[in-house]
Amino acid sequence: MATLITIPSVTAPEEPEEPPPPSEEPQPEDTQTEHPPSEAPPERAVLGELRVSIITPSSVGLQWSVPEGSFDSFTLQYRDAQGQPQALPIDGQSRSVTVPGLSPSHRYRFHLYGLRGKKRIERVSVDVVTGEEEPEEQLLPSEDPQPEDYQTQPPPSEAPPARAVLEELRVSSISPSSVGLHWSVPEGSFDSFTLQYRDAQGQPQALPIDGQSRSSRSVTVPGLSPSHRYRFHLYGLRGKKRIERVSIDVVTGE
Repeated sequence: MATLITIPSVTAPEEPEEPPPPSEEPQPEDTQTEHPPSEAPPERAVLGELRVSIITPSSVGLQWSVPEGSFDSFTLQYRDAQGQPQALPIDGQSRSVTVPGLSPSHRYRFHLYGLRGKKRIERVSVDVVTGEEEPEEQLLPSEDPQPEDYQTQPPPSEAPPARAVLEELRVSSISPSSVGLHWSVPEGSFDSFTLQYRDAQGQPQALPIDGQSRSSRSVTVPGLSPSHRYRFHLYGLRGKKRIERVSIDVVTGE
């Protein structure tokens, strides 16, 4: 019987239609390995301006911000009065530091580095001059004898007024022609404040400041001279009597 002629239906020609041989299959993986740049680049981190928050004869307070990204840690570097390099390691969550053990009336340049692992990826710097080592008592008679007057006039027969406390006077900004100052009143209240200082020509100046508004816990002193040392005295007043005082030395920018 010749019915066996149906053999030509053999499946051999279908083999080319099968999936590509194993040698071709890895190609998709190859194409993926050809794009290592597809790994996400490290997150950008930015250090905000390094600012002075407090100045004393033996210490400086500094503060900064991180407006974008984050850092694992910070390092503050400077040279001491003898020219020896110093470094302060700072936790990555901190936004301020106080540098102790400084010398009075000495100019320091501070460099704050932002680190990822052990790599420094950002830096901001600031120049600061520490305060003069001078007793406060020597300034009172020459700059303003009035505190002696009000201290000798307490009415003994009247009940003492509620206590009011001025907190430390701090620097919020420094430029060649102005200084920003801020403070707080942690206890009691004042009717007003007065900021006194001497200008570059040695003339006494006074800025009256309202004491009622919560916003009156800061002031910007304009019209200053560049690279000049100023001593500011902030008085808290009840009526016309000065009952509290805080002071700070500041050097304007270059």
